[in-house]
Amino acid sequence: MSIHNPLRRRSLLAGATAAAALGATAACGDDGPAGTADDPVEIGFEWWGDEARAEVTKQAVDLFMQKNEGITVRTSFADYPAYWESLTGRMASRDLPDVFQMDYPRLRQFGDTGMLLPLDGVVATDDFRDGVLDTAELDGELVAVPVGSNMFGLIYRPDWFAEHGIAVPEAGYSWEDYGDLIAQVTAALGEGRWGGSDWASSYLLMELWLRQQGAAFYADDAASLAFTKEQLVEWWSSTTALVASGAMPPPEVAAEATAPGVAGGVMATELRWDTAMSGYWQSVVDGGGTLALAPPPSADPQNLALHLRPSVQFVIAANSEAPEASAKLIEYMLSDPEAAAILGTNRGIPSTTTGLESVEIDEASQVVLDYEAGVQQYLIDAPVVPPAAAGAIEAKFTEIYGQVQYGEMNPAQAADLFFTEAETLFQSEQ
Repeated sequence: MSIHNPLRRRSLLAGATAAAALGATAACGDDGPAGTADDPVEIGFEWWGDEARAEVTKQAVDLFMQKNEGITVRTSFADYPAYWESLTGRMASRDLPDVFQMDYPRLRQFGDTGMLLPLDGVVATDDFRDGVLDTAELDGELVAVPVGSNMFGLIYRPDWFAEHGIAVPEAGYSWEDYGDLIAQVTAALGEGRWGGSDWASSYLLMELWLRQQGAAFYADDAASLAFTKEQLVEWWSSTTALVASGAMPPPEVAAEATAPGVAGGVMATELRWDTAMSGYWQSVVDGGGTLALAPPPSADPQNLALHLRPSVQFVIAANSEAPEASAKLIEYMLSDPEAAAILGTNRGIPSTTTGLESVEIDEASQVVLDYEAGVQQYLIDAPVVPPAAAGAIEAKFTEIYGQVQYGEMNPAQAADLFFTEAETLFQSEQ
């Protein structure tokens, strides 16, 4: 569905601080505070997602409007590409919805350009679970609130492991151990199924690997890369032998896949955000299989470099004419028991205590919760919020590694090209 009827405003409060914006709201109307029956307001709320997300979100919003008769919420949603194409196209005119769903890698793109309202003292944060707000700040200022959270894990098929008498890895196993496991499982499964996929294609997994060694993908100021060409060559070479031997699917087979490997019944393991379990669960169970979670491999058995990451975030536009009503909507969506029950785990494991206590936890979500409880000892601080150029840099990472996969470049040549392209993208953001 395409985004429709974006909310337009009479004036803009671009770059307003929270206090100034709230002051403007309080000054509206003569008969009472804005967002009441005496002084109604209308706010826009947009998100990306499918029809299932839209259905539960609209149910929760309808209930919010019943409880807040002075606030009308105009909703709109789209699929991921169309959503971001629309929002980025509207940035220049600051024609943004009052409340909108934010993807963590894009937070700096909007936050560093004055598009987001600071939320300290605007949105109540006392109900958030420990650690989930760590990724919601830019330069020490709260500019977003997480709706749900997740962390990396190894999603795997325990029924396949048991069938072939293969042991599930325990926390602290190495990337080399994981490669050996993939080769062992692939050999046991036979043609058309594999133990795992090419992890070197993922910049997120490279970031995990770097942080396990005390390094990072982006510098602390998010203005440059924080790793070396030699490290990139090592990463992009780490799966070469596995692909060549057939232990991992060749790139042309992986490119033709119509569903993620584990969900599609062709992969025994997959390194993903743990909440992907919810999307995989039903198709695997319907096929007679089972799913479980284990910790990811590590370059250091004492440092898995796990951290809580927001599945999605909610933000308020700096140009909102109704920040108080917008904050009320966010607080309701995250901490109202009835709203939490409606929304469930559609956007991940709820980030608030009330939300978590109010949702009905299905089997897949319970597996995620049990996994996260079991790896608490390995949690470290989240990495720096990605730079504004992160989306383009990460696309280049995937594109250039594709040339390695198809033999058009060797890892050293590809690393040289990536560093050149990344520098150009960083400069374009200056």
